Amino acid sequence: MLVGRCSHRVRHPGTGEAPGPRAHPMRELFSIVARNDQLVWTAIAMMLFLIGYNTTTSFGIYFFKYAYRDEGMYAPFAAILGVAQLLGFALFPLLRRRLSRRALFTLAMGLVIAGYVVFFFSPMNLIPIGIAGLLMFAGQAIVVVLMIVFLSDCIEYGEWKLGRRNGAVTFAVQPFINKIGGAVATAIVGATLIVTGINTAATPDDVTPEGLLGLRVMMLFFPLALMLVSYVVYRRGYRIDEAFRERILADLSARPSAQN
Repeated sequence: MLVGRCSHRVRHPGTGEAPGPRAHPMRELFSIVARNDQLVWTAIAMMLFLIGYNTTTSFGIYFFKYAYRDEGMYAPFAAILGVAQLLGFALFPLLRRRLSRRALFTLAMGLVIAGYVVFFFSPMNLIPIGIAGLLMFAGQAIVVVLMIVFLSDCIEYGEWKLGRRNGAVTFAVQPFINKIGGAVATAIVGATLIVTGINTAATPDDVTPEGLLGLRVMMLFFPLALMLVSYVVYRRGYRIDEAFRERILADLSARPSAQN
């Protein structure tokens, strides 16, 4: 039972129909995003990062089956990654008290880069591979939280620049990018499996050394390259630091309330 709701509905004049929620035509949605330059830079950086992240995780089962040669070790490795992400989420508020967002983003990317390099050169042993996973996914968790913070900042920036908050549209960017990241990663994995011959390999012995190298490169170095480009995009395009954000909030507090 809903308590305290209004018992009547406003109807359109002359029709008797109750108005539904205001719809945003697709052209208007794209216009809202395109006019918010900080949202555009954030979306590009987030998309590149998530394509790289999803590509690496999508290759995991194939790596342990054909390169590590023990598919059963994928589950313990996945558990390590889960712990790493929880660690990253737990460390975020502690690090945020001591570091600016830009410095924290740089630190997180440093962890990610170190993890990828260690992973690529690790012997087929779960201990060094697990350490690499801890570095990669603790850093990844911090980056993901920061990007959500950046999206939130883009709402205030959009209101400051355009005179309207558009919070729902801004946060709708994230699931849209998640879907794109997953779809592109799936395509990359599929193409790699075909080119390396893994898709037709019945056992690890049926994969050539070149095929295994191709798997490792596309699982590790290619996603790392995307993440590095993501970092460059962020550093070059995103300019809402703590000082700029405070100035935005001060300006907005002096204005009448804007539309949501």
